[in-house]
Amino acid sequence: MQGIWDFLVEHLGPTEVLSPIYLACFCLIAFWIYLVRKEEGGFIAFLLPRDIWRHQSIRIDFAMLIINRVIAAIGITARLAAAPAVAAWVAGLIPRPILTEQQLTPLLLALIVFLIGDFFLYWVHRAYHRIHTIWPLHAVHHSASVLTPVTTYRQHPVGALITTALNTVVFGVMFGVIAGTYGPHLTFAEIAGANAFIFLANATMTNFQHSHIWISFGPVLERIFISPAQHQVHHSIEQRHYNRNFGQTLAIWDWLFGTLYLIREKEEIRFGLTDQADAPLMTHRLGLVLLDPLRRMLTPTR
Repeated sequence: MQGIWDFLVEHLGPTEVLSPIYLACFCLIAFWIYLVRKEEGGFIAFLLPRDIWRHQSIRIDFAMLIINRVIAAIGITARLAAAPAVAAWVAGLIPRPILTEQQLTPLLLALIVFLIGDFFLYWVHRAYHRIHTIWPLHAVHHSASVLTPVTTYRQHPVGALITTALNTVVFGVMFGVIAGTYGPHLTFAEIAGANAFIFLANATMTNFQHSHIWISFGPVLERIFISPAQHQVHHSIEQRHYNRNFGQTLAIWDWLFGTLYLIREKEEIRFGLTDQADAPLMTHRLGLVLLDPLRRMLTPTR
């Protein structure tokens, strides 16, 4: 029984965007938008449009979700997710704690972890787009023709493992430095067991980023936070949208490093890939989606 509970917490807990908590928040906010905008038709039709949820692209979203969960369940992911071990090693290199709880409060600790993590995710995301060798892995995510919250999990298994390994190094070092500097009794500001800032982002914005609902924050706030509309633009096939808005939650990194695209007005967007090399992914056939990125990575370009 405990094993089942642990499995549910791991895969549906507050660290996952498909957690019932976040999905409930998504539905409540969507209902508020539905009322404010006075959308036509019923709420269910607004929330779950048939042309999106019956699209063949959705099958790959769910297939990748299941495949990556199976890989995690059999322990392959865990072999790379060793951040606590890295943290313990790094903490051991620091002779004694330097800061006290009065100097570094739980809320400040949570904010530091959130900012460093979001900064790291910006550069990882940007690298997937800019490095030719690994782009085919991330192209799987961008091959989605429609966006739903499940599209978050449309990740090639090899890409997911690479990202997990990078997370282990970066977050392991970060937590190790914090533990060694602050002491062994770390206390982070959390909500339902998740970093408080990540929890708030997931409860309010994250699931809307991969959805059909257009939400822009305006040109001022969109220099600070990535709005759902900005991330939808990131998935666009339009040339002017390419390599823009790499940020996970914060837009400040895009603003600082010249990749920000601000929303001026509502845009009609088509999602997917148009490059001929990516054509096999747009067939939404599982075999091609799994194997073609590996073929491209292993085949030298001429």
